[in-house]
Amino acid sequence: MKVLDRLHSIQYKLTITFLLILTPLVCVSIFASGYSQSIVSGQVSDRTQGALLTTLEYVNQLTQSMDQQTLLIGSNPNIVDVWNTVDNPLSPDHLYELHTVQQQLSALTNVNGAIKEAFILHGDSENGVSTLVGGIRWPGVKQELWFKRVVDARGGLVVHVPSAGKADQSAYLNKDMIYYARLLDVLSNNKEPNVLVLAVDKTSFRKIIQHLQTSKDTNIALYYNNDFVLETNQAAALPEQAGDSPKLFSSKADNGFWSIQLKQPKQELFKASHKLQLLTYLIVLISVVLAVWIAWLVYAAIAKPLQQLSAAFKQFAAGNLTARVVHRRRDEFGYVMNGFNRMAEAQRLLIEDDYEKELRLAKSEFSLLQSQINPHFLYNTLDSIYSVALKNNIREISEMVLNLARFFRVSLGKGRETFTLEETLQHLMYYIRVQQFRSDRFAVDMDIAEETKRIPVLKLILQPIVENAIVHGLESTMQEGTLHIRSRLENGCLRLEIEDTGTGIPPDKLAHMREELEAITSRSYRSRQGSAAAVYYGLKNVKSRIKMYYGEQAELQIESEAGTGTKVSLLIPLQKEEPS
Repeated sequence: MKVLDRLHSIQYKLTITFLLILTPLVCVSIFASGYSQSIVSGQVSDRTQGALLTTLEYVNQLTQSMDQQTLLIGSNPNIVDVWNTVDNPLSPDHLYELHTVQQQLSALTNVNGAIKEAFILHGDSENGVSTLVGGIRWPGVKQELWFKRVVDARGGLVVHVPSAGKADQSAYLNKDMIYYARLLDVLSNNKEPNVLVLAVDKTSFRKIIQHLQTSKDTNIALYYNNDFVLETNQAAALPEQAGDSPKLFSSKADNGFWSIQLKQPKQELFKASHKLQLLTYLIVLISVVLAVWIAWLVYAAIAKPLQQLSAAFKQFAAGNLTARVVHRRRDEFGYVMNGFNRMAEAQRLLIEDDYEKELRLAKSEFSLLQSQINPHFLYNTLDSIYSVALKNNIREISEMVLNLARFFRVSLGKGRETFTLEETLQHLMYYIRVQQFRSDRFAVDMDIAEETKRIPVLKLILQPIVENAIVHGLESTMQEGTLHIRSRLENGCLRLEIEDTGTGIPPDKLAHMREELEAITSRSYRSRQGSAAAVYYGLKNVKSRIKMYYGEQAELQIESEAGTGTKVSLLIPLQKEEPS
């Protein structure tokens, strides 16, 4: 309800109005910030794409250089003729030829510093010669996938990049190298082909792409045929693996078989635009704060007097006849406030005059009732009946009179409004015991939480409910029943439950009963006048008293099912509401 009141307040409407005025400015600012960042992103992407393509050209030039080098060596007759005449390069009979080929390979490869090793494999014997280690024994080389690819290429250049995850991994090939291979002599008549291989260190490629490394968080990765070759900064790829890819700027370019990808944190690329974006958001935030502050100032100057008048009207309607509007205004609002104060004073005098008359009448009626009922006379009479019954050995009557005397003594005596729950239940048992003498077809079951026994409750709020449960519930059935009395703490309140296993209440009567009880609130606790006042008098009396004493939070609830039983729950707040 308070939320709805705030939505209809002038302050809320003024604030919304100012914020709506600012909405176009905020939208344009955010759009401009995002649009400028998208322009910067496009420009950065274009420049990065150009740099990547330029770098790929250098990589292709290195590959073309290896192509020319392998073609030059593979067509050198001094090497081809010697290699075609030997049946096994590692045979002692061909040591001189092997040494000659090794020297010629070294002389040819020294021209290109990127080549770290060159070797030729003999197809028949699966042996070969290397510029680094001399003779090579490579059993099973013809079964390796890279070798088969070279044969299938029929003299074309084959680029092989070893990696730990490949199925064609060879024990001799190094994963830090990139291998360029082709047939030594395409037109040879050898039964098994001979293969020339040049090994280039990946460092040469790293040097080519290293100039793109603009920061320690940038990572450039090189691929061949979509297979990973190398990267400049492996640690920079970790945020993407952790699921933070939206924070990375990524650009990829490909040129034939080679492709290259650059990844860099967006925070580095868009550092300048990010500052502009933060400044835009700061201006938007300041504008919103100013709009709310100005709305509050306007409200304080114009709408606050209306709020004062509204609060005074609510207090007066709630029964506070001394409610007044204190002000020093001399404008139209001051005139209206003075009129309210005069009206409230005149109304107070009229109400108090009628109320005092009614109060004096009620006091006189109560004094008359008290004079007719002398508690001491009642106690003495009950004690006399108890003595006669005890003397004549009539135990049932003596116990009934004894319990009835105790019940009236607590109800009329001691001058207290409240008793602890433990005292209230002990007092209630006097009444229940009297009823059990009338009808012994029900038992009593109490489930009282220990922490609730010391809580003070208004006296005589359980007796009418228990009376209804016994008379209208348990005694109306022919079977034995049970009266359950429970207590527990629930959300800062004491919950008391009186439940019987009697006949229950028909649905139409239960609905009417709830309607009558819902009409009783802490502001309108008097029973209805006329014939309706006598209906459900006991329950109405209990609800009226708890509403008067504990406030609006106190509640009486009824649950019932015909033929099963009825449960009445009292919800009593642990702290009383102060009267307004």
